[in-house]
Amino acid sequence: MKFVRFSMGALLLYAFMLMACTTSSDQAGIEIGNPEIQAHSFLAHFFVDYGSGENADSVQLDGLHLALSKLSAYSSYYIYVSFDAEDGLTLWPDVASDAPMTIAFTEDSTTTIDDWMRAFGDISIDDEGLLKEIGAHFAPVALAPQVTGSLKMADKNVPFVFSLAGLDSFELRYMQDQLDTAENGAISLTVRFSVPDWVEGLSLSTAMLDGDTVRFDALHNAVLWDSLTTRFVKSFSASHYIVNYASGTEEEDYAEDVLARYDVVDSNWVSNGTFETGEDWILVRQLGGYADTSVSNNIMMVNVTYPGPYSYSVQLIHEDIPLLKNRKYKLVFTAYAQDSAYVTVRIGSYSTYNTEALQEHVTLEPVWKSYEFEYAALVDDLFSRLEFNVGKNQTKYQFKDVKIYRID
Repeated sequence: MKFVRFSMGALLLYAFMLMACTTSSDQAGIEIGNPEIQAHSFLAHFFVDYGSGENADSVQLDGLHLALSKLSAYSSYYIYVSFDAEDGLTLWPDVASDAPMTIAFTEDSTTTIDDWMRAFGDISIDDEGLLKEIGAHFAPVALAPQVTGSLKMADKNVPFVFSLAGLDSFELRYMQDQLDTAENGAISLTVRFSVPDWVEGLSLSTAMLDGDTVRFDALHNAVLWDSLTTRFVKSFSASHYIVNYASGTEEEDYAEDVLARYDVVDSNWVSNGTFETGEDWILVRQLGGYADTSVSNNIMMVNVTYPGPYSYSVQLIHEDIPLLKNRKYKLVFTAYAQDSAYVTVRIGSYSTYNTEALQEHVTLEPVWKSYEFEYAALVDDLFSRLEFNVGKNQTKYQFKDVKIYRID
């Protein structure tokens, strides 16, 4: 196993930026604005945050080391790719023997880009996609699966050891809006472990000593150990967590503050549903389907010239529609078809393509008509996509005033 010390250290990898481009022959679809992804340098800082409150020094860490096994990029693709989009594109390692690598989380900032390059090499993203998340896969370090430090007990600093034996592995995912972009185009991400979030509200001062050390494990202070284990992964600054516990259970969740952004009644989650331009809408042409689009007077026209054999041979898509499990929503849109045509309207996953909330079959007619559908989300997914599947029929479609609202 390799070991690299990161003190607010730098991961150099490449992240996505979207720019205009021309259609290429290998594309399954294009954005109405037509995206091309460019690579930019990316710095990820790994450090421990103690906060600034009066109890900021109540718990100090001497060692927080984790084994990094993989870096991933999760994106939606409109070209054919050779990997499973649900598994993400592996950014690192290129060679399996390069992983895992032990990362030390500390407070100083001595690691340079050169240090990172010597350890990890040159990481690049070769495939085109619309970035959703960057994922860092961690596990306890095999030879030392513990966190060490000190905590205040009766105004004295007492050493403690917290066992990571309750965790098998976990992934921290960071949304694109958590990436900071510098003036020179460099992108950085802070992978922060918040000590206050980990220990706040726990009565650590009541823990029993084992000699001169407080131990948190299955045999010592087991109740507190369970609480610290449950809180550990969610004390990182990620927006999305996937945790595999040693018991064999798996937990997937978003950070509470991230979900709260989308837990709003009456909010419209369709950007540019009034079609001021073609921005935020994507036309997919695949499996024998072909169409083009135009926008005029707040109307999106989709002219299907080769319908293909499937409804999804031609799709008009809006990405990043948030879903909160069991919340109720309403989809509203107005549409017209030059010839009566049977289409499918769906809200589903960008990566698994599973339906996650709504699937309705609608006959669009040669007269403007408004449609409304209420639905409940089956899952939490902040990146679902709205699809108008308009293949199988050679005709012209028009859409306007598309909205999705929380209604409960």
